[in-house]
Amino acid sequence: MTVGLSLPMSSAMRRHVQLVCKLTSIGAYGLSLAIFHNVQPIAAKAYNDLCQSQGMTFGDGEPVNILVVAIIVITVPLLIARSNAVVTTNLTLALGTALGAVGLRYTAGDTPYECFTTGGTYEDHTSGLEGFEFWFIFVVVVSCILLLIDWTVWALKKAIAKWWPMIKAANVKVD
Repeated sequence: MTVGLSLPMSSAMRRHVQLVCKLTSIGAYGLSLAIFHNVQPIAAKAYNDLCQSQGMTFGDGEPVNILVVAIIVITVPLLIARSNAVVTTNLTLALGTALGAVGLRYTAGDTPYECFTTGGTYEDHTSGLEGFEFWFIFVVVVSCILLLIDWTVWALKKAIAKWWPMIKAANVKVD
């Protein structure tokens, strides 16, 4: 038994709502990546102000073409998702990502507590940019896994709908 909210909608209305959710997800990811790109110079300035005198500088950040590829990679599973559950989950992840990107506006300028570690490198633990990158990769992987499950369930339903009447007819017992 499943419990859920079922609104009386036509299939055309459901497709329209799904399309709006998909486009909202894409917009949220686009906004997130734009914010990510815009806060990278803020983090670089905070780091460079403290550490440039020691010969260490913050990296240039991700170029725009990498961010365009990232939005294309996340858009594909969003657009071809079929089920309402996957579309809703993707929308939730996208809105959470956008909320996290807004948080970057507040953490990107945090002054680092060290210029380099004992190994001579710098691990960014204050700006939040690295954590956002890992979160985005996680979201892409989850979205692809959900898409795989979604399409597998859809294919199984189609196969069962096609073959079940023939299987049932073949198992008819005659006394």
